[in-house]
Amino acid sequence: MLRGAATGEEIVLRSRWIGGLIAALAACGAAAPASALECPDPEGVASRSVLQQTPAEIEATGKRLASGDPEKATPAVVADLRARYPKADAADLVNYVITAYCPVINAYPTLSEAEKKARMDAFVKQLLDNVY
Repeated sequence: MLRGAATGEEIVLRSRWIGGLIAALAACGAAAPASALECPDPEGVASRSVLQQTPAEIEATGKRLASGDPEKATPAVVADLRARYPKADAADLVNYVITAYCPVINAYPTLSEAEKKARMDAFVKQLLDNVY
């Protein structure tokens, strides 16, 4: 995890990782059917992740992110998760928050699939900025 001032090498690595993740998300979107935003499934209690939360807790996190401006809520959600799960790595945090928020976006009946994907892409970029 990057904390505090980052070195030039860390910034380059972070930029490459973020760019790669965004490219992978875009490729997944291109390969997925145009009729549905595919959200990740919760990992479940058998996973290696230290973020062992119930479906109700995941849903509550999604609602918390959607209850106002997700850009403002995300840092608080991430800080809360870090406080409760200090051994969780950055990837676990990102996966968990995406898993919680994606169904919220997917449930908007007035958004087209392209709009849903655009909102998720923007959210993921903002989330990565908060976590790394």
